[in-house]
Amino acid sequence: MAKKPSGLNNPVKEVLKPSNYSSEGVYFVAMNAGNRLKLISAYFLFLAYLLTGINASMAQTPFLSATANKSTAGTNEQFQLTYTLNASGQRFQGPDLSDFYVHSGPNQSTSMQYVNGNFSQSISITYLLQPKKEGTYKIGPASIEIEGKRVVSNVVNLTVVKGASQPQQQQQSQESGISSKNIFIRAVTNKSSVYQGEAVVVSFRIYTNVSILNYTVNKMPAFNGFFSQDIKLPEQLELSNEVIDGISYRTGEIKKLVLFPQQSGELIIDPMELECIARIQVKSNRRDPFGMFNDPFFNDPFFGGGARDVKHSFRSSPVKIQVKSLPAGAPAGFSGTVGKVNYDVSLDKETTKANEPISLKIKVSGSGNLKLTDAPQVTLPPDFEVYDPKITENIKTGTSGSTGSKTFEYLIIPRNEGTFTIEPVPFSYFDLEKKQYITNPGKTFTVRVGRGSGQPVTTSGAPSVTQSDIQLMGRDIRYIKLRSDEFSEDVSGFYGSTGFYLLSLSPFLLFTGLLFYRNKTQKLNSDVRQVRTRKATGAAQKRLTAASEALAKNNTAVVYEEISRALWGYVSDKLLIDPAVLTKESAAEGLSQRSVKPENITQWKKLLEDCEIARYAGTAAAPAADVHRNAMELITALENSLKG
Repeated sequence: MAKKPSGLNNPVKEVLKPSNYSSEGVYFVAMNAGNRLKLISAYFLFLAYLLTGINASMAQTPFLSATANKSTAGTNEQFQLTYTLNASGQRFQGPDLSDFYVHSGPNQSTSMQYVNGNFSQSISITYLLQPKKEGTYKIGPASIEIEGKRVVSNVVNLTVVKGASQPQQQQQSQESGISSKNIFIRAVTNKSSVYQGEAVVVSFRIYTNVSILNYTVNKMPAFNGFFSQDIKLPEQLELSNEVIDGISYRTGEIKKLVLFPQQSGELIIDPMELECIARIQVKSNRRDPFGMFNDPFFNDPFFGGGARDVKHSFRSSPVKIQVKSLPAGAPAGFSGTVGKVNYDVSLDKETTKANEPISLKIKVSGSGNLKLTDAPQVTLPPDFEVYDPKITENIKTGTSGSTGSKTFEYLIIPRNEGTFTIEPVPFSYFDLEKKQYITNPGKTFTVRVGRGSGQPVTTSGAPSVTQSDIQLMGRDIRYIKLRSDEFSEDVSGFYGSTGFYLLSLSPFLLFTGLLFYRNKTQKLNSDVRQVRTRKATGAAQKRLTAASEALAKNNTAVVYEEISRALWGYVSDKLLIDPAVLTKESAAEGLSQRSVKPENITQWKKLLEDCEIARYAGTAAAPAADVHRNAMELITALENSLKG
């Protein structure tokens, strides 16, 4: 049999021969050859698609299309109008928007994407609008110049109805890509059935499985039929893990209260409404037969992936509380106190003199609706004067309700000597453990009143004027002197002098000056937009001052919160953009149009990100003192740029 030439030997077998490679080299080749080949192929495929796509995009026909994110909108709703251009253009002319409130726009953004083997580039110009009244509208075409030719968009039809076109939460969920399974809020109560006056603890908890950058309480419940007391929570939201229906959530309390129902029947705890900025991950939606876009490197906004921040509104569900009436036949001295309380009555002294005060103290302590406890009615002899009680509260509100004490101190003045009896002051409350009324009869006090200093001997009757009273009047009232020898004639010659006439004209001059100042102030304040712009720096400085005070107390949570509000508020006021629609992108574009330096815009974004990380991730990207100092320097730099 003929011998095969050595050049025809199997190259793969040659590679795997131990004589050619060590065991480590064989392992490396076996484990990484496929991945290396895949990356090399992906790299060349991507370059080919990029070059082919650019040529294809250059050859396609330019167009300008107009779309709205909804066909029906309510008069109290906002909608987005978008113009999409598939080429580069200039001198964009928007449509007539006189029938709408323009909350934002025109805002421009550029995107590039690879879809089904084609690489394309587009420019989007968006408006955020709100209808002024009901009706059917045709939003006229916009136009833009492309390569010397004017390209016109299509017309957008919109129907405007009164109120809202659909529930706001459902509508926003559809637009933002966030549903009630991603973020929701619950009102959790420790009891669903209570007696009238019994404490109910309600906790509003937020649940999320996406990253929340910020949240705002848009509407607090009214708590109709309840007396409410806040329970203090940590300044920074504390999150824990909880699994609901097989889904893991991060949850934390944003509001906690103790409610005391003031009437019987079915009471409703109204919903709380929130709005948040959430960051969601966006995956590439393109077909990828080679698997090259599965690599995290390609999961970037440039390739259609990455993360984006969306605004989302949501609300809790109403909670029903069944309130039972208290049993009939409430005893005397019952004023509505419910709980478990102690009752104590004391008199500072039982022997005194006429016109000298004594103090009667009534102290109610324990747990329950102590803040709603009324002052007991005290019955005294007619020879005693009594003043309205001084009320002192030492009540703490916690998860178990309200605990502490409430003290009523009566100042009593006996006007005549003798021996008198202060009748007991009964007190009744409803005991929640025993489910019955408890009455404390109080105490009886015998007061011996001696003769006061300078008081005539009397045994009863109305208070009389004593010698001490007369002496006091003698010190307070002086006799009128009738002699006139101390008065002398004014011969200074002031009448008719220059000073006299200037003094006579001063009221007229002062009135004229005040009138001029008022007119000038009214003129300056009539332009709300100018007032808002003028006061932007002062408002930001106040927040930075508050941050400085918090920094001195080592309260970093408040420091980052105040700095974030100062940065957002300053840009919102200066650019006259509603805070509800202000984003980092629209702010950066507005600052750029006002000739603010790019490095200052970048610094503004960086400081906001540092604050967000510290507030919601629990870790500080930069020391609080450095962030505060940089924020103060940035506000000064922005003010200098925007003034110029």
